[in-house]
Amino acid sequence: MSKQKFRAAVFDLDGTLLDTLYDLAACADKALSHCGLPGHTMEEYRTYIGNGIPKLVARAVPPGTSEEDIQRVLKFYLGYYPAVLSNKTEATAKKIIERYFPDAPFRVVWGNNGVRPLKPATDAGYLLLSELGCEPEEVFYVGDGDTDMEFASRMGFFAAGATWGYRPAEVLKRCGADAL
Repeated sequence: MSKQKFRAAVFDLDGTLLDTLYDLAACADKALSHCGLPGHTMEEYRTYIGNGIPKLVARAVPPGTSEEDIQRVLKFYLGYYPAVLSNKTEATAKKIIERYFPDAPFRVVWGNNGVRPLKPATDAGYLLLSELGCEPEEVFYVGDGDTDMEFASRMGFFAAGATWGYRPAEVLKRCGADAL
């Protein structure tokens, strides 16, 4: 890594700061079962995570599932576990940070607020730069997913791939990780 001057560190939540795979998978299996659909293994769920709960549900339902049934699964999931720069709902992300990192001096905790597009869209990244008063090259971004690396690369952030998370090192590198 070159001698860059970073002014901000930005962290993904699921898989990076916390291992939430089992929690997300258990909720998805509960929603699928409630709707009469089969569940999945942890390894399958590991590949479904990374683009928010609606995408997780769309990946988890059997091929050919009607949009109406996908929405039924999603509605149950969101009611059971109200979670969807995390792609979780912002309220849920804040509760999790308060619970597990009560003394961490995070300047902002952002999630899906229904206005900002989800990662890897860059809209939230530009808003974040404005909020932090930083240039893209001054941001050190830590994430564990392909979506995270794509987002950081598109933004011009230094993309650090967290290999302890949900995607293997080769996927992180292929998707733009500057370092692992």
